[in-house]
Amino acid sequence: MKYTIGIELGVKNIVAGILDKNGKLIRRDTVPTNKDREFSEIINDVCTLIRKITEDEDVEIKNVKYIGVGCPGITDNKNGIVIKNYSLNFTNANVRSEIQKHLNIPVFVENDANCVAIAEYLLGAAYGTESSLTIKVGVGIGGGIIIDGSIYNGFNFGGTEFGHMVIEHNGRPCSCGRKGCWEQYVSGTSLINQTKQLAAENPDSILGKMVMNNVAQITELTIFEAAKAGDEKAKKICSEFVEYFAEGLTNIVNILMPEVVILAGPISKLGNTIVNPLVELLKDRVYSKELNLPEFKMAEMGNAGILVGAALLGAFKDKKLDDWV
Repeated sequence: MKYTIGIELGVKNIVAGILDKNGKLIRRDTVPTNKDREFSEIINDVCTLIRKITEDEDVEIKNVKYIGVGCPGITDNKNGIVIKNYSLNFTNANVRSEIQKHLNIPVFVENDANCVAIAEYLLGAAYGTESSLTIKVGVGIGGGIIIDGSIYNGFNFGGTEFGHMVIEHNGRPCSCGRKGCWEQYVSGTSLINQTKQLAAENPDSILGKMVMNNVAQITELTIFEAAKAGDEKAKKICSEFVEYFAEGLTNIVNILMPEVVILAGPISKLGNTIVNPLVELLKDRVYSKELNLPEFKMAEMGNAGILVGAALLGAFKDKKLDDWV
């Protein structure tokens, strides 16, 4: 039997997983990235982790058909190079050749949000469609566009940076150097920062009491939990979040009009709590009001989306899901 391996090369952790011939994730393990190290040291840990999970699962390396790596940043998926990743400080990092110094296996490399889009297209919420838009709300906002069964990267692999679309002229400053970028209002980082500020300013509020003993426990969803419990100021932030989310999403839907829009990342756990108000706002804002809207779905891969999509990169590239092993 043949297997494939997916790698999520994240800022905090390296995650490795094995998929069997049915696309089932049968084993995964993780180690800290320790991102300030040399690139070669990080890749050495990737390969060590691959050896560990294959040994744990009693899989011989010769039975691994290929390895896929999902990584934040601009990735040259033709040559297996991470052109630029600011969070890991990679510049023209040849992930493919470095892994192949350790393991003689074909290696595919892709942006992590694109991996999520591919996983949902091949096995998840976008299965059976020809065009889909995946929005991943995490530290920033990432996304993947699939058109006619192919991922869209842009001619220089730098496309689909949805998070850096300006939705508020002269708004909050962004790390990219502009002001008012979408991810400054809709990302997980933005939500967490606003939640911390609100809790600090209102220690006796429902939110303040929820987190008073452990501010570190605040997540992207904490503000929504406080709003559900009746915190009026938390409700206001959640309402603003949905407004900004809809504003940016309307721009993208007007341009692409995909069959399905998939929401991924921790925010997808909100389900209809986030989808229903988003859809209502989009109905009002899209240009083509006479046409049907795309279908809105939550990602089905959960926190395994990057890993599964990375492991499926070879199948996606070859357009051979049915015989990918």
